[in-house]
Amino acid sequence: MTLPEPVETMASPLRMEYTFVAGTGRSVFLRGLARRQLLARRCPGCRMVYAPAPAFCSGCLLPTGPPFALSGRGEVATFCVVNFPFPGQVHQPPYVVAHIRLDGADTRLQHLVREIAPELVRIGLPVEPVWVDDAELDTSTTSIRWFRPIREPIGPADA
Repeated sequence: MTLPEPVETMASPLRMEYTFVAGTGRSVFLRGLARRQLLARRCPGCRMVYAPAPAFCSGCLLPTGPPFALSGRGEVATFCVVNFPFPGQVHQPPYVVAHIRLDGADTRLQHLVREIAPELVRIGLPVEPVWVDDAELDTSTTSIRWFRPIREPIGPADA
């Protein structure tokens, strides 16, 4: 049996078409975004809180519970400063892409962090969402423009 020659080159630009299906669980989260809500669901077995939530817990394989709203606030769990331009880029570098652990959730949501110099972003930075105008709300994470730092009180007079 003769094996085919390995692929060593590929014409560029490469075009791939795909369809993303959110599924029943994550569709709830996406519909919530159109109402300025960040919805989570809890596993009744292990108590893991997912945002966005799948229909079934990835650990227990149990159906996740009913959706409930989170405050939207959270903290930066990890981040990357994008310093180099690339084709199709929407934002001018440098900018920060972060994994945000929403308060009350055990999972993370990837989004932009703006309104702060990239060199000042740190793990644990408290953040809140900046929503688009009502006319721009959609069943997409683009309903959140970005996350921004939550101003922490400096002292008693500022609290």
